[in-house]
Amino acid sequence: MNYQNYLIDAVNDVLSWDISDESLAEAVTAQASLMARIDPDEMMTVFSTD
Repeated sequence: MNYQNYLIDAVNDVLSWDISDESLAEAVTAQASLMARIDPDEMMTVFSTD
């Protein structure tokens, strides 16, 4: 399965964590990456807005 297939599960996991709203998007991306067995650091560079 690819990364997008894990997004809903990642959102559900991350929403149960006690983190700030500003950190949610990055945490969901990292969690979905881990679930898809993709290096989260590599995935973050794909979505980087810098």
